[in-house]
Amino acid sequence: MIRSVVLPGTGLEVSCLGFGCASLGSRISATAGLAALERAHEAGVTWFDVAPAYGAGEAEATLGRFLAARRDSVCVLTKVGLAPPRRSPLLRGAYAAARPLGSMLRGLRKSSRRLQATHNRVLALTPDLIENSIARSLAKLRTETVDVYALHDPDPRLVTDEAVISALEAVLRRGQARFVGIAGDLDACLAGAASGHPYTVFQTALRPLAGDTERIAETAKRPVTVIGHSVLGVGGAKEALVERLRSDMDGAKALRESGYAANDLDAAVGALLLDAALAANASGVTLVSMFQPAHLARNLARAEPSPRHEALALLRRLSPA
Repeated sequence: MIRSVVLPGTGLEVSCLGFGCASLGSRISATAGLAALERAHEAGVTWFDVAPAYGAGEAEATLGRFLAARRDSVCVLTKVGLAPPRRSPLLRGAYAAARPLGSMLRGLRKSSRRLQATHNRVLALTPDLIENSIARSLAKLRTETVDVYALHDPDPRLVTDEAVISALEAVLRRGQARFVGIAGDLDACLAGAASGHPYTVFQTALRPLAGDTERIAETAKRPVTVIGHSVLGVGGAKEALVERLRSDMDGAKALRESGYAANDLDAAVGALLLDAALAANASGVTLVSMFQPAHLARNLARAEPSPRHEALALLRRLSPA
């Protein structure tokens, strides 16, 4: 069974793996997405991460269909600050065409993801946006409250803006969210953690060897939850490590001797990076891809036992200085 965690500062007990819904409704059709959400939930996943911009604007509504009969058994984080691409027949056609082709060609899948990310629109964080966005999100998600409402990729200078803080506090008072947080880069998370304002959840791309989780917690000086994503690294980090190990016989041997797949270096490095991410954020949630059954199975296999803290030492040994 998947390992559960009690999130610091919230008391929420959830799965240590979270379902990232960024492609739900765009690269992944609603039908396929609903099936994936149901598989993950049946396997014990109870944390679902979404945003108005995800799935070219379709993810919240699709997740809402899934939540209709399961709201009491899951936790949901949604966001404010980014808007989806401006819809057009051309864009809708591009996503529809990319779905079947993307299942065969990895390059087209990556192109589809870049297409979505490139066209998301940054919105000015104002009290009106925060109030209106949470109302729209709740309607699409078919719920009266979300567990976390987070600023989406905010400028670090805005997370302490008095008007923004006041609007978030109003969301909490109205019961539209149980907690508020920041989903952005490390600088934004640290600024929010240091501010003393009511941010309880911080979501960012964690670097397992950099101690980012500890930095956020130490900066906050109070119990807070950290949600990690991009476990395979950014900028081709996984691919770079795989390539390095192809010529590092001692490193590849150490990887095999530590129990990682001897016949598939790519899968072995992926498993190591997920193990390291889970160990580096043992009391929080790690977001991963779960749309494909094979991906779900591989992720669940890493999340069943206690965190593999030895993975951090191995990753440090295998990574360039």
